[in-house]
Amino acid sequence: MKKPCTRAVIQFIVTTTLAAAIAACAPAATPPPLEPDPFAALEADAQVMSHRWFASDGVDLDSPEIQVARGYIESENNYDRTANPDTLYPGFNDVAHVQKSPPTPRTGTIDHHILQIESTSHLGRPATEIHVCDVYMRTAMPTATAWIRMETRFSSSLRIQQTDQATDTHPTLDYEHRLPYPTWNIFDGWEVERFTDKRIGESDPWRICRTRMPGYNRDTPITEQLAAAPVVEPFYPGWPTVVDDGE
Repeated sequence: MKKPCTRAVIQFIVTTTLAAAIAACAPAATPPPLEPDPFAALEADAQVMSHRWFASDGVDLDSPEIQVARGYIESENNYDRTANPDTLYPGFNDVAHVQKSPPTPRTGTIDHHILQIESTSHLGRPATEIHVCDVYMRTAMPTATAWIRMETRFSSSLRIQQTDQATDTHPTLDYEHRLPYPTWNIFDGWEVERFTDKRIGESDPWRICRTRMPGYNRDTPITEQLAAAPVVEPFYPGWPTVVDDGE
């Protein structure tokens, strides 16, 4: 006797086979696009130019005011080298604006020496004035045949104040693990003003930078051809990383 083969059974087999064939032929689901890395430009630039900071004993290079000064000066130098706004640190455009200009593609290491930190007042509010000597002796620009150092040093004076809306909310930071750049807004709650130090005393910071910077040879020519590209030294002190509170 033949086994019964009803229309329902045939329809079930056909439907199942057809569904399996469609599933086999359907394209795989497209994964969602990856979010662009907001720090890719900073990561790439850190391979070409680094910043190293020096100060007298007792100066905390990770204090909030010093971090603001460091971030401001490093951002300006990054942009000057690349003309890429993505090399500005987070929040820089809230406190300053860079002038668009062709890039100065230097490479090497910039040494920043904090010469003086002064507590003062400005417009009736407490302020901190920080004077820095930026030394470019270990940087150079490429030409068709050589590496040329085009500059030696530059002095910077910054006035830093907390804003009226400043809060004490800051991310939790890991000071043991560092990056060449900050991934949080170090400028949040701060105002920064670059100013000209007009004092004319022999011991004023800009004069120290120009005439007797420690370890600096005044006879070194400003423009000089180098035997090789300058070394990109490790960043110092670098920037603490943000702790993910959700972990």
